[in-house]
Amino acid sequence: MTTTPRRFALRDGTWPLHQKLDALIGPLTDLQAYRRYLVSVGQLRMGVEASLSPIQWPSFFENWRPTFLSAPLQADMHDLQVSCKNHATIKSPGSVSELLGMLYVLEGSALGARILVKQATSLNLTPSFGARHLAVQTDVSNASWQTFLALLEKAPAFDAQAAITSASNVFSFAVNEVMFIDHTAGIQ
Repeated sequence: MTTTPRRFALRDGTWPLHQKLDALIGPLTDLQAYRRYLVSVGQLRMGVEASLSPIQWPSFFENWRPTFLSAPLQADMHDLQVSCKNHATIKSPGSVSELLGMLYVLEGSALGARILVKQATSLNLTPSFGARHLAVQTDVSNASWQTFLALLEKAPAFDAQAAITSASNVFSFAVNEVMFIDHTAGIQ
């Protein structure tokens, strides 16, 4: 796997929040845990993806774009009869460094999807029922992640602290969504 000093700065700068999020999500051992995860990740992805919709993509990205999951997440939630509340959006990135920080979290989540897809399979969820978003992530994760890492490294005028702050904001947003999800609202 390609590693870069920028990637390490982002990893190290967000490690405590990343670990907190992973612990809050926990293993997906039953459908209730999976539904809770699904609503939480739906809230996060729909909010962050909405914040990215108005931005101008940097020219050095060329044709690469992050993997968007809102549509497959909505289909998965429909399958499992859960829904997101009106999602809050996170502040749109104000610089390329902030954008790269946000994308570090979004694209990096595909690495964790490799573990989650196995847990979803054990719950009889498939790429055509309940686990579409995981199938999308695991199908494109390595190529997209590698491309993102290359873009991260070649970004001009990179401000590591701005990227770390932006990535931390996304992780904090996710932690809040997991912590404050209403466990009784459609999650059986």
